[in-house]
Amino acid sequence: MIIAYIKFMISNLLRNKMQGYLRQAQLFGDMRRAWSQHVWWTREVAINIVNKLPGTDASVNKLLKNPQVMGNIFSDFYQDRTVKRIEELFTAHLKQGGDIMVAARDGDMAKVENLTKQWYINADEIAKMFANINPYYSQEEVRQMMYEHLRLTLLEVSTYIQGKFDQSIVYFDQIQAEAEQMADYFSQGLIKQFPDKFR
Repeated sequence: MIIAYIKFMISNLLRNKMQGYLRQAQLFGDMRRAWSQHVWWTREVAINIVNKLPGTDASVNKLLKNPQVMGNIFSDFYQDRTVKRIEELFTAHLKQGGDIMVAARDGDMAKVENLTKQWYINADEIAKMFANINPYYSQEEVRQMMYEHLRLTLLEVSTYIQGKFDQSIVYFDQIQAEAEQMADYFSQGLIKQFPDKFR
């Protein structure tokens, strides 16, 4: 009887651990997918804007759904007002990026410079917000990741405008890799802050 009980307890323990691991894997997958969509559709929008393609509006509309996708992931952990703030900041991030692409395409470098400053201010706000909601998110680390994301995106778009398509793809590969690192960083922070959800 005791042996049967021990086997039952071990079986339950292993089952619970496996369920926890599966929940972690789901989070990592969802977060990576959201960030991959973020950078992929950003590139799609850039190509449409630079070439003034008829699919621009459709691509922009698709891209602007990405903050809600991200918000849905965080909604399992934070209150509605926090999720709304995440969506607002990333929506601003995407819209500012689109405005920079238009100005760069049109050769208005003064406007590009001004908009880029605002873009980096938005990145600072994103870093501060994440540091405020989770003690495992470092404001400086998030800021540096966002800054690198912006730097690489600017290089990707500028080289594409210049017709250096191979180099633009190289930069996109770097953007993709960095986006996956950011996704994992945010997932790890959630797991550390809310361990009970993954047991």
